[in-house]
Amino acid sequence: MNALDDLRQCPDVATLKPALQKLCEKFGKIARLDILTAMHEGTKQAICFLRLDAPDKEVALMKALGVGRFGGEIVFVVNLDDSAIGKGASSSS
Repeated sequence: MNALDDLRQCPDVATLKPALQKLCEKFGKIARLDILTAMHEGTKQAICFLRLDAPDKEVALMKALGVGRFGGEIVFVVNLDDSAIGKGASSSS
């Protein structure tokens, strides 16, 4: 299973951020993280822009995730599992 697949289990940005931090900790410290959300064909997506504290660590992370750069930052898109929000809301009512 790909590391990005694990991130797809996140229902929202609030749960995605700590999951990203945990994923990146073996590569280095996150120096910058910006996450934008969007809807694409009915799927909620998180567009992640990320920088680590060292370029060599960024290269290792990009190879591990199979992602690239855009405008100097590591960029990738995660489809969020917003179905988990509905399940949690109905079980707590």
